[in-house]
Amino acid sequence: MNAINPWILAIRPKTLFASLGPVILGLAIVYNEFQQINISLALLTALCALLLQASSNLINDYYDGVDGKDSDERLGPLRVTSSGLIPAAQVKKAFILTLLVSFLIGSILMIHGGIPIIVIGLSSLFFAWAYTGGPFPLSRLGLGEIAAFIFFGPIPVWGTYFLQSKVHHDLPILFGFVPGFISAALMAVNNLRDRKEDKANGKKTIATILTEMGARYLVINFILLSAFFLPLVTREPKSLIVILPALLFFKNWKKVLSAPIDRDLNNVLANTGKYLFLQCLVHSIVILL
Repeated sequence: MNAINPWILAIRPKTLFASLGPVILGLAIVYNEFQQINISLALLTALCALLLQASSNLINDYYDGVDGKDSDERLGPLRVTSSGLIPAAQVKKAFILTLLVSFLIGSILMIHGGIPIIVIGLSSLFFAWAYTGGPFPLSRLGLGEIAAFIFFGPIPVWGTYFLQSKVHHDLPILFGFVPGFISAALMAVNNLRDRKEDKANGKKTIATILTEMGARYLVINFILLSAFFLPLVTREPKSLIVILPALLFFKNWKKVLSAPIDRDLNNVLANTGKYLFLQCLVHSIVILL
């Protein structure tokens, strides 16, 4: 672990691909409808999504560290603030810097997209901070899964589509449910892993409200929704291909249901992130077909 740069640990690069999936999905919908995309806008959108995810990870690391929510028994990846690998003040400067760069890039997108993108951009910046920071952190009010569904699902897919087309359409919102469900599953796996520690620290999550088995089934329900949402909505035979990615990760879901709650759930979390990215790619292919 010491061989890994502490800043890489703090940014948690394995989570970053999950933020790209909704952008790719939005671009696929645009290309299918208009047969062209603005590459510059697409790259700026993807970069902004990556920076917001990195900012969120740094903010989470910082606030859980300074608030004493991380303990030596923590099952999740090593946190740089609580472990002392990076001083808290430096982590704070880093997340402020990434938020600032996100805002500067987002300003270009907001100028291009107008009021809808301004609302999306500013609310995304705010909730990247408010998830763990502020007087009423969403992550400690049992709202983590809902926030993940909204801000890593319908909002980025619709926002990407609108930036490219300047057209409001319900289709990107519907397709955004898919990465939204998987993002909620990611949050649910995270909260399942931390359930015991969170209960001890008085941190309220859906996992602490439910029984352990209920928290496990919550993850599986989100995965089932992500796999069957498109076939149920479109009722087209070709859409059944989107069930395949979920089957490829069958062992992962089996661990969610029956494996001990230990550090191996970190691998389950990483695989769920890979599933999100793959599912967005498969849905994009179905759209383009």
